[in-house]
Amino acid sequence: MPDLPLAQRVEVVSLPVSGEFATEKRFADSRGEGHLILNGPQVRRAGLFTLLPGAGCRGGHMHRSKNEYIYVAAGRGRAEFFCPHSGERLALEVEAGHRLYIPAGVAHRFTASQAMTFVELSDRPYQAEDDLPVEFAQE
Repeated sequence: MPDLPLAQRVEVVSLPVSGEFATEKRFADSRGEGHLILNGPQVRRAGLFTLLPGAGCRGGHMHRSKNEYIYVAAGRGRAEFFCPHSGERLALEVEAGHRLYIPAGVAHRFTASQAMTFVELSDRPYQAEDDLPVEFAQE
């Protein structure tokens, strides 16, 4: 899949806000909010993270074999992607309700413009040797 342009490998889906039945959506009712983030793919690891504006970034790495979904539950910020294989770069503004798919081999990092809360869902358990630090500085 590395032959596809980076913008076609990274996927951003804005989950709809709806009171109607749907397996992936956001909703609010008198009890609070619900986020039905992902329906179908096997999840082998889940994590919840926060990131404050001006606090640096989360990420700054890529995975050799792990594919990830990142779901922004609250806030907004910037997602940056880099493909070391092709040299392509992609930057996207993300906000609450966005679910991103990041395939293995794509470096990624996030910075917050508003306090962010996000969920990481991945198809493999964590293995330190799968994480590779990546320098995002422009060359």
